[in-house]
Amino acid sequence: MRVLPPPPNDSPQRVAALATLPLFFSLAHKRVVVAGGSDAAAWKAELIAASGAEVHLYAPRGESSEGLVDLVARGAAHVSGRIIHHDEHWHDGIFEGAALAIADCEDEGEAEAFFDAARAAGVPVNVIDKPAFCQFQFGSIVNRSPVVVAISTDGAAPILAQAIRRRIETLLPPAIKRWATIAQAVRGRVNARLDPGAARRSFWEHFVDRAFLDTPEEGVETRLMAEMDRLAKSVPAIGRVTIVGAGPGEAELLTLKAVRALQAADVILYDERISTDVLELARREAKRILVRDPDRGDRLAALARAGKRVVRLQAGNPLADTATLEESARLEGLGIGAEIIAGVDADRYPTSTGLGEAIRPQWQRRPTRAGGTWPVTE
Repeated sequence: MRVLPPPPNDSPQRVAALATLPLFFSLAHKRVVVAGGSDAAAWKAELIAASGAEVHLYAPRGESSEGLVDLVARGAAHVSGRIIHHDEHWHDGIFEGAALAIADCEDEGEAEAFFDAARAAGVPVNVIDKPAFCQFQFGSIVNRSPVVVAISTDGAAPILAQAIRRRIETLLPPAIKRWATIAQAVRGRVNARLDPGAARRSFWEHFVDRAFLDTPEEGVETRLMAEMDRLAKSVPAIGRVTIVGAGPGEAELLTLKAVRALQAADVILYDERISTDVLELARREAKRILVRDPDRGDRLAALARAGKRVVRLQAGNPLADTATLEESARLEGLGIGAEIIAGVDADRYPTSTGLGEAIRPQWQRRPTRAGGTWPVTE
């Protein structure tokens, strides 16, 4: 019997390969074992207790660092968190009922024994700074709780993760914490009032715009509910078409406006010249359609009439393409809003090695002694 090859699949992967799967694990009221009297063990105990866990810390007092003794006296930052100090070394009987087990072990033999004992009890285990005895890793954290950002390099470059964290710290305004708390408070009402789709997404997009621009003022929840009621009563609007120039095809060369369009799209039409890295910037829920035929105007119009926000990704700069300009005018003539977002000129910046200094972010430049700039060495 002849076995036929599987049919080609034009749908790209929505996410590239991951070194590890990032998870956010609720530890409130759960028992966690931490072994070791070092400052490193104390930091892990403090971090876990700040998540609301009951931390059982095993370390003889005579082998405990000042940081660990101070932590035990200070207690947990979380209202549900607890730190219980056991003045003894860890042993096989401590793992039952634990959600996690963490240890700081001086030598490989103790690390292996702790690892094996935790695994035998069915408890996920991490031995600090010993990747061979870790079933999970700790990332570098940006804390705007309930907004929490974690960065991991899969243990390859912790210093890089810390540098990324510092940059994210500067991007997230402190008010994000309050906005996130407000979002928690109104989420149930919004989901009950607005059906999934354009109206609900419009509400949250306006919410996010405000969160990055303003500090929440008194009465903001009342105004948000008024906006929700307005959207609930409005007649479903026709969709829009945005034609996005992908330039030479590198994700780093997309404009901020282009990225924003990709993250708001319901449907993305693209051709074979568009890279996976560019598509990765799109909203995960967006439907991706590989288009090979040259006539896409009718499909764009049909999707927009169905209320979809449609993005057509094309290489180069669509503002320099006469056919694209004519297509945009035709859509406008049909009563469908159409916008063109320019792409970086592929002739001017053909590859990343040819990037001009003018389009580098400011943080990628450094001053010369004469006051100019040197391009950063890749």
